[in-house]
Amino acid sequence: MEVIDDMSLSAHCPEGAVIYAVGGAVRDQLLGLPAGDYDWVVVGATPEQMVAKGYVPVGGDFPVFLHPQTKEEYALARTERKSGRGYQGFTFYTGVDVSLEQDLLRRDLTVNAMALRQEGQLFLKKKGQELGEEALRQQLMSGALDRVLTEGEEPFLADPFNGLEDLRQKIFRHVSEAFIEDPVRILRLARFLARFEDFSVATDTLSYCQKMVTNGEVDHLVAERVWQELSKALMQTKPARSIEFLLEVGALQRVLPGFIWDAEAARAIALAVQKGLPLPLRYALLVYRVDEVKAFSQALRVPLVCRDAAVLLAQWECAMGEIGSEPAHHPEAALNAILATDAIRKPQRFAELLQAYAVLLAVRDLDATQIVCHIQRWQQLFEAVVAVDAGAIAKSCGADTGKIKETVYQARLHALNSVLSA
Repeated sequence: MEVIDDMSLSAHCPEGAVIYAVGGAVRDQLLGLPAGDYDWVVVGATPEQMVAKGYVPVGGDFPVFLHPQTKEEYALARTERKSGRGYQGFTFYTGVDVSLEQDLLRRDLTVNAMALRQEGQLFLKKKGQELGEEALRQQLMSGALDRVLTEGEEPFLADPFNGLEDLRQKIFRHVSEAFIEDPVRILRLARFLARFEDFSVATDTLSYCQKMVTNGEVDHLVAERVWQELSKALMQTKPARSIEFLLEVGALQRVLPGFIWDAEAARAIALAVQKGLPLPLRYALLVYRVDEVKAFSQALRVPLVCRDAAVLLAQWECAMGEIGSEPAHHPEAALNAILATDAIRKPQRFAELLQAYAVLLAVRDLDATQIVCHIQRWQQLFEAVVAVDAGAIAKSCGADTGKIKETVYQARLHALNSVLSA
């Protein structure tokens, strides 16, 4: 985020209005973590005032504007009212009479319902430069800066729902009973648990999540939003916590019907995180045992690269079950397994597949030496197969084009056998 200076604060703030940073970026800043994109809320302004200050309107359902300098989004403070089922069933009101507390009241968790004035941004930036980021984090969590942040007529930090204390106690707690109106909050909580591994969920908040399952609200989640939150959770440090939370509140089979979760899956995804594998491989390791993994992935609207990784791993695992631990016993099956992955045209994808397969071998308690030998053997077989000059073979067949496919296949099989017999 670009932190703007004091002159810009006054130049771009409508008269009589106050601008706050809100949401997860404030939470992360108070935890001393890198903050992502900030959500900005403007209290006490009209759309006309925003435009007069150079903001560009871009909002659809409610007034949102692009800052003339930073191009970040600024929304007018708003309230919301439930008007239908699911996470889209809300109507909004934005007026100059909407207070900051009313805007924060509609947010999901207390730790996400804090607001930091723009002047507070400058204060924390200067403190971080003065103390260092870790020392600043310790002061924020110990309460040493509370007097500056939260006291006075116009405190830097607005915290009407005690989110700062919940942050210190490492608790995710709902802001209000309206929490139960939006099933996306179940998915968001699951993602937060994957990221903040030492946080827990307040008992009442857990009950609200369970009620959203029993009353059917969770069934109104669309696949795209489920994938959006799941994909983010998979890239956190403890993705298994997100799955376990969905299981605990009864939502797992409702949002991921047919999904298989057990100790093997938990260990596989933990090893994938430990090895720093990319999203497609993490997803593949999570779902490769699902029946009809391609249909499952299509229903979830996952990107093609993730779907293909899962399908390939499922096919490879099936082939390995037939071949066993020694490819020399089944050379044709070994060649067919390599060719089925389209490895010759997509060698990088084959290399990534072997990375995922190495995780599965580790889950099944092969020692590190065995795993290295196994993966190296498949890499050697692949290199031998890909080295066959299919173009030269096709040329040697001349006009007898019907022989090309089988001749190339036999040449590749011969190359593979040469490695196996070495």
